[in-house]
Amino acid sequence: MDNILGQIGCAALWCGGDAESVDLARAVSVAIENKISVISVANDAVSVVWPWLENKKIKIYSRFYVNGVTSDDVSALSEKINKCFKQGADGVQIFVSVQDLDNLVGQLCAIRDDLFFNKDLFIGLNINDIGPFDWELLYQSLIKIRATGLVIVLGHDSGDASDFVGRVYAALSEWDEKNNFCLHFILGNNFTRIEQADRLVRAMCPDLSEKVCFFING
Repeated sequence: MDNILGQIGCAALWCGGDAESVDLARAVSVAIENKISVISVANDAVSVVWPWLENKKIKIYSRFYVNGVTSDDVSALSEKINKCFKQGADGVQIFVSVQDLDNLVGQLCAIRDDLFFNKDLFIGLNINDIGPFDWELLYQSLIKIRATGLVIVLGHDSGDASDFVGRVYAALSEWDEKNNFCLHFILGNNFTRIEQADRLVRAMCPDLSEKVCFFING
């Protein structure tokens, strides 16, 4: 982790869902020492890290994984999100399947402004599930819900047989200036993948570079 942090300037910190208090304390220390601007934690860890990060200009993002998008599901989700904001979270990362994205957006649109007032909303998707011709409609959904940003997750890396570079290329090929949201990546502590994505962004969408961030496992 230290090696990666020393080589990229657009890093954020990812704390695992099983992180205990001592692990969270160490992660907070790393974030402060390295002037990291964002830390992502499990929902029940927000209240733990907030006292340490208050007034440190480090944003706390809470994570939610959506497996259903009925009105009852979204109602329960909104209650949990509202609670994490009261505990100190600055934003949320909602991870959802590509197939459920439109339904989630439709359900959240009605409460988006009230629920996320002055808070960040990121939508996380597995890049392995996104086809080359899916990006335009996907971006339209994010614009519709006025997402703060998109989180691209590399759910499985098959090494040399992976088409990760091609998938990122497809994503950036469809990028439009109307996409004024941020682009975050969760690639694990794999500097090769981080470097590949970073180079593609700088080459294809240089204006986007300032809005790109890579989450490193803390």
